[in-house]
Parts: sequence; C-alpha cells; structure tokens
Amino acid sequence: MTLRIGILGAARVATYAMIAPAREVDDVVVAGVAARHFGRARAYAADHGIAKAYESYDALIEAPEIDAVYVALPPSLHARWSIAALAAGKPVLCEKPFALTLADVDAMLSAEAAAGVLLMEAQHSHYHPLNKRVRELASNGAIGHVHRIAARFDAPVADTGSELRYIRDVGGGALWDLGVYPAYWIRSLVADSWDVTSASQRLHAGGADIATDADLATSAGITATLACAMDAPLAAWLEVHGTLGSIKVRNPLAPQRGHALDVTIGGVTRTETFSLRASYAFQLEAFRDGATGRAPVTRGADSRATMALLAAIDAKARS
Repeated sequence: MTLRIGILGAARVATYAMIAPAREVDDVVVAGVAARHFGRARAYAADHGIAKAYESYDALIEAPEIDAVYVALPPSLHARWSIAALAAGKPVLCEKPFALTLADVDAMLSAEAAAGVLLMEAQHSHYHPLNKRVRELASNGAIGHVHRIAARFDAPVADTGSELRYIRDVGGGALWDLGVYPAYWIRSLVADSWDVTSASQRLHAGGADIATDADLATSAGITATLACAMDAPLAAWLEVHGTLGSIKVRNPLAPQRGHALDVTIGGVTRTETFSLRASYAFQLEAFRDGATGRAPVTRGADSRATMALLAAIDAKARS
C-alpha cells in the first residue's frame, strides 16, 4: 500500500522535509498540495512534480485520494489544521513547534484520540541512527549516571521585515523555532520532569526572542543548559556528562551534513559516525510505518512534554 500524502502549505521546509525524502522512501508519494492561494499551490505543484493542487486546505483534507497530511504551515495554524485533518480520519505529521499553547496541544491530542489515527511531530533528528545511539549510551550505563546535559542550536535568520520567525504572534522566535530541538534532545535523554531554574531572552522589537538561554534541573539533581539564537553562526551540538564519562555530539540536528559522536570513558575517547542518509528520510519511514500500522511510533503525547518545557522557559524569561 502506498501512503498518499498531502502537504498543507507551499513552504520551503516541505521541499527538504517531505518532497525530497518521499522520492527515496518506499510506499510513499506526495500526492497533493494546498496553499493559502490556489495560484501558489499550482505553481508549487508544477515546480515539484506534485500531481494535484487543491483550492483550499479543506479540499485537500477531504480528498479521498489523500491518505495522510503533512502540516507545513506557520506554527499559529498547526493546531487548527492538524485537528481538521485528524477529524477527517487522516494521520498527521505536524511541523515544529507542535502548537503555541498547551491548550492547543491538548485539543490536538483529544482529536488524535477521537480519530484513532496517528498524530506525530516532525522531530526528524530523533529518528536518525546517531541520536538513537546517543540515547542508548545515556541509558545503558556506559557513561555512568547522567548528571549534566548541555545543548545548543543557533542558526542565522535574516530580519527582512517580513520574516515570520521575527513575528511572535505567528509562533516566531528563537525558542519556538530553534529551541524546540535542544529541548527535545534534553528530554529524550532524561525523561524526568524538568524545572526551569533561570532563563533569559534578547527580544526583537516585534516581541519575538532573538536568543534564549535557560538553566534546567530535575528533582534528582540532574542539571541542563539550553541555548538558541537567530543572530549567531550556525551551531548545533549536545554534551552529556555522566559519572563514568561523557558524550559529545557534533550536529545532532542534521547528521547527514556531517557529524561526530565522541565517547570518552576513563580518559579514552573514541569517535563514532553513522549514516549520512537524511534524517528526514528516517522520519518519513517512521511516519509511514506508524500511519499504516506497520510499527509503533512516538505519538503526539510525547510532544506535549516538550511544549510544556518551552512554555515554562518562555514564561520564566519574561517574568
């Protein structure tokens, strides 16, 4: 069975997160696209070899020839259209951040439960073998008891005046756009509840954060630092320190662009590398398998914990 996916939003992210991997993943095809304006959808479909452009988001969601929906819209629209697709019985792969409020996330999870189909956040780095190995090393005792984690993702985003990531009301800001990754990396390694002990932000005139830094801790005494910025050179890394050793990861975000995993135990460091296949292809395989019942996959409920952490950081920084 081929999973026919429709894209909501003629977005740049869809070109590398959905259209490109769909060309190499078995039993998946991008079958349609809808945009805010029909002309934009038609042009996008023609540019990317997509069979059909739909006149509206509703038309794509209701189309019988569409089996699943990829939500690539601005974050402020994620909840509304994910819920609409789920109500139509369509599995949903939703871009990050999942939503902008916990109330919206809860509404999405309720819609998922009512529909009985998959709702999955597009946390693509999770599915790459590099990050699977990091989680394994952190949990199997190889570096002892984990007591400290540090994670950062910076990416330069030009302030053009119309760039959505500088507009807070639509979900812009470094924390929601970039910080969602290190927040998830930290949570994936230590699933305990994290408290925000301190947080700070540099704000844009439009209210969105240009950069956010936060210190976190669990009741067991594990600590973590999270950092993200939109006015800094590209940087993505993760460090995990345990009682017996440490893990340092270069580029946990997109390992296909080059990466390294340094494991230091007893003063001896070994370096591991993994597949250069795109993290988005591994993600799409996971979504295909979860949507078609081939294999279980992390569902929307896990993303609520990440969103709760982001919301707590934001509230602490602005208090």
